[in-house]
Amino acid sequence: MYSDRDKLHLILFSLLSNAGKFTHEGYITLDAAQTSVNNVVWVTFTVTDTGIGMSAEELKHVFQPFRQLDDSSTRQYEGAGLGLALVQSYCEAMGGHISVESKPRKGSTFIVQLSRDILQII
Repeated sequence: MYSDRDKLHLILFSLLSNAGKFTHEGYITLDAAQTSVNNVVWVTFTVTDTGIGMSAEELKHVFQPFRQLDDSSTRQYEGAGLGLALVQSYCEAMGGHISVESKPRKGSTFIVQLSRDILQII
């Protein structure tokens, strides 16, 4: 894959860190696959966990900066709420995109699609 190594590292590290933060028991997987659409080769990274998951309402705001799953003053999970906003920004800057699927108490799946050769997109 010909891409921005630092941005790709941050994307995967952030997604795996979040999965670890919200998965106390269960598993976390990272998968990569390659597909071709209209002569562009895409690499899809999928991070899946069996953690706490998110409701439909939480999913609406998951990529907004400074938004956190638990906004209360006694929140259980630390962080500034910038990680996923940065991940989305980096994906878009690299000509790709990110999506998420989740269900409460079932876990989450984050799907990142990036061009194998960023020069084909930009």
